[in-house]
Amino acid sequence: MIITKGGRLTPRVRHTPDVSGLTCTIVVSGELGEQFDGAFGGLALSRADGTTRISGPVADQAELQGVVHQLFDLGLEIVSISTHPGEVRSG
Repeated sequence: MIITKGGRLTPRVRHTPDVSGLTCTIVVSGELGEQFDGAFGGLALSRADGTTRISGPVADQAELQGVVHQLFDLGLEIVSISTHPGEVRSG
């Protein structure tokens, strides 16, 4: 919802397709230790050159957001995020 001048609520409807089967790659600054293996669901960690690459499939954008929130909560600097959407289901 958007609050317009005068405090009135104006509903804003946004429809996005139901995207499932995302593959994501998130690069964070720093090489995370082995204690983080398995900490981000089923995503794999690879470390090199002062960064950690967290990659693999996520069920949907909500799961991806959960991983991003977890990274923020850990105080990690996100260098990049890339996704490749899977199939689009018609609703």
